[in-house]
Amino acid sequence: MARKRFQPTEPKPYEFVALPEGHIERTKPFGHAEYRPNTVSGVLDGILVARTPIHVASGQFEMTDDPRYPLVKAHIRSAGRPVVPGSSLKGCIRSIVEAITLSCVRITRARRGQLPRKVWGCSRKETLCLACRMFGSLGYQGLVCFSDAVLTEGETAISEAPALYRPRSREKLYYRGQAVAGRKFYRHGKPALGDMPLEVCPVDSRLEFTLHFNNLKSAELGVLLIALGQGEPPLYPKLGGAKPVCRGSVAVEKIELQVFEDPRIAYASYELKAKPLDISQCLNEAQRVVLPKQLRQLASILRFQTGRQCPAENY
Repeated sequence: MARKRFQPTEPKPYEFVALPEGHIERTKPFGHAEYRPNTVSGVLDGILVARTPIHVASGQFEMTDDPRYPLVKAHIRSAGRPVVPGSSLKGCIRSIVEAITLSCVRITRARRGQLPRKVWGCSRKETLCLACRMFGSLGYQGLVCFSDAVLTEGETAISEAPALYRPRSREKLYYRGQAVAGRKFYRHGKPALGDMPLEVCPVDSRLEFTLHFNNLKSAELGVLLIALGQGEPPLYPKLGGAKPVCRGSVAVEKIELQVFEDPRIAYASYELKAKPLDISQCLNEAQRVVLPKQLRQLASILRFQTGRQCPAENY
């Protein structure tokens, strides 16, 4: 019997951010029944700018008039316009907030013994970690709400990506001995080419979104802004599909932030007055809750670079 030839693998397109070492403070969330003192509520408008092609699958294949690509994996739409769903954007930003703060590990394939007990996911809505208070947990809605990011500049195109396979959940690289290595994030780089045609929002596409927030502490709003790439060093999130082969890199630009002057007026008025807010104050407040080590690690992973070649074959 002929022996199988060894096929070398390409470098991994991901790295890990270490799990928090301190005690996770879990407290009762403010909720939505009233506007609380010493918190901020308001609206944030922003634009996602595609640094590499963005693909969020609709789950369908569509026919085209291009003889080279008779069928493509379609990008999701809402009211006929390509979008990044608010749920996808929220999940992307939440994962960053979880990584750089004392927050729990909600979703994992690791066994309980492979995770430190202190980082187990929040199980009671009356006592939640920072990320769960902001973004929600089982039985609790959360304090931030993302709209869909709608394509407003540019048209979809076709990007030829390599075929991807389901990750191996027990990959040895995911562990340090018997313990989980950390939270997994994909790096940026030059998109790899393959034979899987994807409908994408191409480079320089612009997608507008709105974020509503209520009863956030100034530090929590600052952490949210850092996750949206407004801190130093800036973070460039990755979202959607085909992240291992360098799709889905975005920059968040033209942030406009307004907070209600006096949220108590909301109880008696349908038209709330808002005022602009200087984000620098919130970013300074965020330093009280951000983990410096984890932020440095994530900034190294999510710094945008075009010279790194993403894997086109097995990695």
